[in-house]
Amino acid sequence: MRAVDLSHPILSGMPVYPGDPEVTVEPALTVEIDGVAVAHLDLGSHAGTHLDAPAHSIVGGRTVDRIPLERLTGQARVLVVGPEPARPGEVLGIDRIAGGVPDRLPAIVCIATGWDTRFGSPDALHHPAVGLELAELLWQRGARVLGIDVLSPDPTGAVLADSDASGMPVHEFWLGGDGVIVENLARLTELPQLVDVALLPLRIAAGDGSPIRAVAFVE
Repeated sequence: MRAVDLSHPILSGMPVYPGDPEVTVEPALTVEIDGVAVAHLDLGSHAGTHLDAPAHSIVGGRTVDRIPLERLTGQARVLVVGPEPARPGEVLGIDRIAGGVPDRLPAIVCIATGWDTRFGSPDALHHPAVGLELAELLWQRGARVLGIDVLSPDPTGAVLADSDASGMPVHEFWLGGDGVIVENLARLTELPQLVDVALLPLRIAAGDGSPIRAVAFVE
């Protein structure tokens, strides 16, 4: 069994969602002076590869510390966008899933757009997004955790401003149903269609989200 890291590293100056707190990682103590090394972390709850709890956008929604760990571990289905690559600003419909959407899905579904390679680049804000019709179909067929390898399943920043879209419809639908969203995953295109994963957040009391260490276990 091989563990595949699906997380982007946390480091100072890393890209964040527009308006989110910037990330800094600085020495607080050093071995040379203090005898131990301790870092000071300054970051938002949605930095890097992270989990959105329902409380992220739903008043009274479930918080990070109340999400059962069983919901965040186990078999996942990886849905790959194809046969053509995902385009900048494209809203992905049902027909953009290579091979179609299975009739039954495990609780965890990850959409592989291949745009994780653009994380940190100017292109990242123009990522493809998930259409509400596709999100609704995934939910109907059993998914409750929606992972994606871009900043958000909804359009971001300049793309949202230049479109007719408004708000965060996928967030509102998915988190409003007490589901979980995982953003900024990496290396999804390297995984088999069915794979065991662990998407574990920090146990932040009353938290709206958390950075996670996302791992897939491949034979």
